[in-house]
Amino acid sequence: MKKILFMLGNIAWYLGIFYALLYLLRSTYQYEATLGLAKFMDRNPAMFMAILFSSILLIYMLVFRLKRSIWKEQKQTLFQTSGFKRIGGKDAGLMLAMGAAGCLFSIGLIEIDVIAQHFPSIPFLVDDLIRGDSILFVILGAGLIAPIYEEILFRGLIYRQLLQVMPLYAALILQALVYAYFQPSLSLSFIGFGSGLIYAILYIRIGSLWAPIIVQTSAMSLIFITKYVGWHEAINELGEPALYVLTTGSLLFLVGGTAYIWRRGLEKGASSVQADPITVGRGR
Repeated sequence: MKKILFMLGNIAWYLGIFYALLYLLRSTYQYEATLGLAKFMDRNPAMFMAILFSSILLIYMLVFRLKRSIWKEQKQTLFQTSGFKRIGGKDAGLMLAMGAAGCLFSIGLIEIDVIAQHFPSIPFLVDDLIRGDSILFVILGAGLIAPIYEEILFRGLIYRQLLQVMPLYAALILQALVYAYFQPSLSLSFIGFGSGLIYAILYIRIGSLWAPIIVQTSAMSLIFITKYVGWHEAINELGEPALYVLTTGSLLFLVGGTAYIWRRGLEKGASSVQADPITVGRGR
C-alpha cells in the first residue's frame, strides 16, 4: 500500500506541475504586461509548447535537485532517473528509420481523403502547429521540445513509477492509456495508444530513453519539414492507391521494427524489467 501511495504521489506532482504551468501561460492573455507574450504564443502555437514544456522540465530538474539535497538515498538527477543512456550507432540508425516511417504513416493519414474526412483532427493538428512566424519555431517547439518532454514524462517518469507496483505488461498498457488520454482528440488518442506502446517497448528493450526520443523527434520534425516544403501535396499527387500502399508499408515497418527490438531483448534473456527497465535492453 505504501508503494502505491508513493507512486500516486509522484505522478500527482509530475502532472500537477504541468497543469499549474499550463494555467499560468494561459493567464498571460489576461494581463497587459504579458499580452505581448500571449500574442506571440497565439501566432506561434508551437512556441507555446516550447515555453510550457521547457518551463516544466526546468522545475522537474530543480525538484530532483532539491530531493537530492534533502534525502541522501535520492542520488539520481532527472535525466538519470528517466534513463538517458548512450545508444549504439546501429540502434540509433534504426530509430531514425522508424521515425521516417512514422512521418510517412502520418502523411498517409493526412492525405488519404476518407481518413481526413472522418478524422479531421489529424490534418488540423499539423496545420495548426505549422502556422507561425518561422518554421524553425515549429521544429523547435513541436518537433523537438514537445516530444522530448513527452518521453521524459510518460516513459521516463510515469512508466517507471507504474512498474514499481505492477507487472511489466500492466505498466506497459497503462502508460500507453495515460499517454492516449492526454492527446487532443479521440482519433489521436487511438494513434497515441499505439505510439505509446511502441515508444515504451523501444525504451525497455534498448535500455535508453534516447531510443523513443529519436523516433518521435525525427518523425515530428520530418512531418513539419515535409509539409513546409510541399512534399505532402507531392505525395498526394501519387494517388489514393499509392497512399494506401505507403501508409500500410510504413505501419508494417514500425510494427516490424518494434517486434525485432522486442525479440532481440528476449534473446538476450531480458524477460523481466521489474527492477530496472533500463537494464533490460542490456540483458542484465
